[in-house]
Amino acid sequence: MSRPLNAINVPGRTSFLEEIFRGALRLDLVHPFPAQPESDRKQGDALVAEAKEFARGLVDPALVEKTGELPREAIKRLRESSYLKLQSPRKLGGLALSDLNAFRVIQAISSWSLPLGLVVAVQNSIGFAPLVQILPEGPLRDMLSERVARGLISAFADTEPSGAANLRRETVAVPTEDGHGYLVSGEKVFSGNAPFAELLGVVATVQEDGREMRRLVVVDPDAPGVRRSAEHEFMGIKGFPNGGFTLDRVRVPRDHVFVEKPSAHDVRITAQAGGLAILGRMYLIAAPSLAIAKLCLEWSRGFVRRRRVDGVPLAEYEEIQHLIGQSLADTFALEAVAEWSLLCEDAGLNPLFEQVVAKNLCSLLCWGVVDRTMSLFAAEGYETAASKAARGAPPVPLERSFRDARNLRISGGVDFQLDYWLSKLAIFSYHRAGVLDEGQGAEQAAEARERLTVALTPRNQRHLAELHDSVEEFRARCAALAKAYPDDETLFAQEHTLIAVARWATEIMAASLVLARAARRTAEHDTEAQDLADIYCTGALRRIAEYAREALEEERPDTGRVTRRWITGDGHGGLLDDIVADVTDPDTSGPGTSGPDVS
Repeated sequence: MSRPLNAINVPGRTSFLEEIFRGALRLDLVHPFPAQPESDRKQGDALVAEAKEFARGLVDPALVEKTGELPREAIKRLRESSYLKLQSPRKLGGLALSDLNAFRVIQAISSWSLPLGLVVAVQNSIGFAPLVQILPEGPLRDMLSERVARGLISAFADTEPSGAANLRRETVAVPTEDGHGYLVSGEKVFSGNAPFAELLGVVATVQEDGREMRRLVVVDPDAPGVRRSAEHEFMGIKGFPNGGFTLDRVRVPRDHVFVEKPSAHDVRITAQAGGLAILGRMYLIAAPSLAIAKLCLEWSRGFVRRRRVDGVPLAEYEEIQHLIGQSLADTFALEAVAEWSLLCEDAGLNPLFEQVVAKNLCSLLCWGVVDRTMSLFAAEGYETAASKAARGAPPVPLERSFRDARNLRISGGVDFQLDYWLSKLAIFSYHRAGVLDEGQGAEQAAEARERLTVALTPRNQRHLAELHDSVEEFRARCAALAKAYPDDETLFAQEHTLIAVARWATEIMAASLVLARAARRTAEHDTEAQDLADIYCTGALRRIAEYAREALEEERPDTGRVTRRWITGDGHGGLLDDIVADVTDPDTSGPGTSGPDVS
């Protein structure tokens, strides 16, 4: 394959998940499971310890939650630190960290204050610090490098009021008559760090050579024609600076536009910036998800230690053990997905497939852990931390994490929509092109399966065998769907089926990674890793069976007819009896739209 089959396929560089799409369980790619190099791990340990102390001295998370704002002094100190350029070269004042160590630092900061962690994550994922590393030599790179070295805070302005799911961007960049620049017009919302951003990366539609394409345009937010619109307040992550911009014929020099090579596969944002965004979700979503899950484990342990029901310690009840065991296993799996997604490139693999699905896997696993923790804490009341503190109960901020975790399932794309896109843009591209597994790696995969099987407990050996069988079934079902719907339009209209297909493949990947990681941990004398793998895979295989059933369904209830009648007002009106459905105007008397002074 010399031409990419889809937007994340890299000819000559495969991935474990991509091989599952093609119908093969290439265990030789994941076993032995990679470990962070010792020298890199030690560097990460030291930086994580420093980051924890830095975050603790920077903000009071309870106060940030109450006021809904990060202190100006905190932003100032961030600008003066190296935390906004974790992976930038040292000549720019960066720390030149590996992907995994950058992830660990963001996780550590997020565990103390998620809004603070997200400010750091934005700059290290979709900010100009990482963009500089992929820019060609020239005036734009020189300008951005100089700004990054001075502590630049930037915002990535992509999403528009009409929604992020649209392929086209209504914001346009029109060439000026003199040919020296562009006039940019449009509206952007949900831009992280927008209230105090010093530069904007604006995704705009450009017409060139009779073709419409997306370009990343560097805009000065203080330029004539730019206006910061209202700051956004989320249901969770209180204090995370976020907002929008309107642009009215903003003049931008031609050399402030990042011109990429044309891509064979059109994407929502530019191809190379899109690659940064894929890795960026590891920092923006996966790292905070893991931080929240680990906090919930610690809170759960403290809770069951101090509680008794009828004189019996809470931890002695079977269902409590089940809840905590499942959360431990899910956190183990979350770590496995994160480690693999950030280390597999070192083995010459393409990490983009795994990084794409890690967003959903990690945020959903985190949500499960938080939800179970909420059930455990029901005995202490459905309370805020302040209310608990007022009556002498440990003021665990579970409510905050509950809202924050739910936000992570939406950020970076709604979970079900990302699953649909995965099937539409990637999985079936292999079936359409007829490039399924032809057994090239069969011998290596078989040998790896034998080695992995020997390293597993009997229960985990059975799980591995079931995963192998499920991949065979997955391949057959995808082939049947491709044959049943020979044109893309009718195939892609089967949205519920395609979502089930994507989740099926993703679960196979996650369970396989968990088994491989458990085998490595066992070799490192971790006597409990296999128990966690057993718990996780037992649940994963149940989910796989359900997704397989959904993907095989030929008939379903007619939700389309029911929904159309409801939307048009022709049916089911009685379902709204006895309620007051009016929405009152929200209180807009809060802070103004101007950002804080962080000079």
